[in-house]
Amino acid sequence: MEKVDMASGWLPLVQQFDWWGTFKVALASSVVSLIVTIGWNSHRDRRDHRRERRDAALEVALSLERYARTCRAMMHRAEWASAEAIRTGSGQPTVGVHVPEFSFPTVEWKWLSHKITSVLRDFPATVHYAREYVSSTWEYVLPPDVCDDVELECARLAKQALDLARLTRQRHGVARWRPANADAGLERQLDESIAEGEARRKKMLEEGAVALSSELTPLAGDAPRGSV
Repeated sequence: MEKVDMASGWLPLVQQFDWWGTFKVALASSVVSLIVTIGWNSHRDRRDHRRERRDAALEVALSLERYARTCRAMMHRAEWASAEAIRTGSGQPTVGVHVPEFSFPTVEWKWLSHKITSVLRDFPATVHYAREYVSSTWEYVLPPDVCDDVELECARLAKQALDLARLTRQRHGVARWRPANADAGLERQLDESIAEGEARRKKMLEEGAVALSSELTPLAGDAPRGSV
C-alpha cells in the first residue's frame, strides 16, 4: 500500500513538471556549447595556420638571406683571384671560383601564398642557369674575365635572393630582416657591383665587336668583284 501511495504522490509532480521547457533549455545550452566549441576550434586552427605559415616563410627567407651572404663571400674571392691571376699570369688562383649552388630547405609549400611560391620555386632554376653560363665560358675566356663573370652573376643572384626574402617576409607576416653590422651595407654593395659588372661586360662586348669588325673588313675588300 505504501508503494502505491508513493507512486500516486509522485505522479502529479511528474505530470506537472515542464518537460518541454526543460528540453528547450537543455537544447539551447547544447547549441550554445556546440557553437562555442566550434568557434574556439576554428580560432585555434587559424592561429595554428598563421604560425605554420610564418614558420615556413621564415625558413625560406633565412635560406635566401644566407645565400646572399654566401654570394657576397664568393664575390670577394673572385675579386682577389682576378687580381692574383693578372699578377702571376696563372689561372691557378681562380680554381674554386664559381657561382654557389642553392636549394631551399625542406618546406611545406602549402602554407605559403601560391603566387609567392611560384616565384620562389623558380629561383633555383635561375641559379642553375647562371652556373651553366659561367661554366660554359671557361673554355674560351681568360681567367680574370671568368672571375668578373662570377662576381657579376653572384651579385645579381644575391640581390634577387634578398628581394625574394623581403617579399616572403612581408606577405606572410614575418618580422623584417635586421642585418648585423657586417651585412648593413650589403644591398648597396650589390647594387654597386652590378652596375660596375654590367658596365665592364658591355665594354668588353663592344670591344669584341670592334675587333671582329676589323678582322672582317679586309676579307670583304678581298672578295671578288662581279663583272659589269
